[in-house]
Amino acid sequence: MKKSLFSSLRFLLLGLVIFGGVYTLVITGIGQLFFSEQANGSKIISDNQVVGSKLIGQSFQQDKYFSGRDAKVSQLSPVSKKQEKLVQKRVINELEKNPTQKEVPIDLVTASASGVDPDISLEAAEFQIDRIAKERELPKEKIQGLIDKYCQKDWFSNRYFVNVLQLNLALDKLRA
Repeated sequence: MKKSLFSSLRFLLLGLVIFGGVYTLVITGIGQLFFSEQANGSKIISDNQVVGSKLIGQSFQQDKYFSGRDAKVSQLSPVSKKQEKLVQKRVINELEKNPTQKEVPIDLVTASASGVDPDISLEAAEFQIDRIAKERELPKEKIQGLIDKYCQKDWFSNRYFVNVLQLNLALDKLRA
């Protein structure tokens, strides 16, 4: 029994060293070597300060900024009455904020699955141009140019999207 106990303890210690130490160091090293930006949080730095991450959405409440998806995660069924009322309320809110528009892109009125979506569709960004141009007293073409500059294509579909934080930081630099 003593022999069996000591063998088990040796195996436990060896397993801890290999899987808790060596494996972790190797995987961390590979991550740092090949995927350094992602492994370190995809930080966005402005004026030598970390202002956010490309991977985590932030809330922008002022009308002079692009707004992203609602961060309140919804576990409601897409066909439930509660969900329908919630979306209708958000549609009304978006149309009040953007009175020159008629149809609200779906990603601005549905909640994020994770609560931290950093991107919005190209349509959602373009939907907000009039409001932002008015608030910042800028020509719409300049704002459209920023959207075009930061627009990215999804790898798996023909959809285009923009990172809200990067776009808003570019807007602030444009004004400065």
